[in-house]
This record gives sequence, C-alpha cells and structure tokens, in this order.
Amino acid sequence: MKQLPDESQLLEILEIVKAAEAKATEMYEFSKKISHNTQITATKREEAEQLDGQPFPDN
Repeated sequence: MKQLPDESQLLEILEIVKAAEAKATEMYEFSKKISHNTQITATKREEAEQLDGQPFPDN
C-alpha cells in the first residue's frame, strides 16, 4: 500500500498550489484588461474610419 505524504509535505504542496492559483488569477485579470483595451482600440478605429474614412493609426 502506498504511503501518504506527511503533514509538512502536504503543507508545502498547499503553498505551491496557493501560489499557482494566485498567479493564474493575476494572469486572468491581466488578460481581461488587455482584451478590454484591444476592444476599445478596435472600436475607436472603426469610429474613426466611419467619420472620415481614414484608418485609425496603430501605436
């Protein structure tokens, strides 16, 4: 029968999982922000093209 990890190993694993979860949440929030900013830029580009026919300049 397989032996389970001891408490200190489990606590270490838990800390790693918590850190990974925090990083994943941070990356998700950053991704949402970038996506939102990209959508705003696309909307501005479309509005500018509709107003004067000139393409919105890329940065």
